[in-house]
Amino acid sequence: MAAESENCCSCCFGFIITMGLTALFLWLSMRVDEPKCYIDYIYVPALNKTLNSPQNSTLLFTLKLVNGNKDKGIKYDAVLLRFKIFLDSNTTRYVGNATVPEFYQGHQKKASKPSSLLAAGNLTSTVDGKVYFRVDFATAVKYKILVWYTKRHRLWGGANVEIDNSGVHRKPIRLGNFPERIESGAPKLCGRYRALLPFFVAVLLVLNAHGFT
Repeated sequence: MAAESENCCSCCFGFIITMGLTALFLWLSMRVDEPKCYIDYIYVPALNKTLNSPQNSTLLFTLKLVNGNKDKGIKYDAVLLRFKIFLDSNTTRYVGNATVPEFYQGHQKKASKPSSLLAAGNLTSTVDGKVYFRVDFATAVKYKILVWYTKRHRLWGGANVEIDNSGVHRKPIRLGNFPERIESGAPKLCGRYRALLPFFVAVLLVLNAHGFT
């Protein structure tokens, strides 16, 4: 009888450990890193002194988005970009907007999205002899975990970009993210998995009560 009781306790203990480890694995699998957004390239023909075409209102750019997650895809809403030019160290003037259409990005993938816009106003304003643009972006993303998508998470951010005498900025600059829902690189868990966290805590309490921890 004692042997049967010990065998039952051993099975229960093994089940609790297995479920606890499973819950921990699922919790860790829910963690995500927000995508990184870069202005990879900007070309402003009006600033290219060899062309001598200051009235050219075209602005060409390439947006790069990087999904660093090892096993999670990202579905982007349209990425909205706003360009401004600095008139002095504290003042900017609106230049134009551009939109990169929505798309899906696989895990650990990079995406380059070339686009352009017709800018408004003078593009040759300088600050201490240099031309600076302010580039801001806003979008929303959903993370694909296994076959489910998380809720939509809004992202936005921006950076200042210096344009050289040829009208080009070639070095990638990250548009710093300011996530609405992302905390420490991880969004809240999907509803179907959130309940596993209290279960895992309960498992630890049971193990502690029986002297297993």
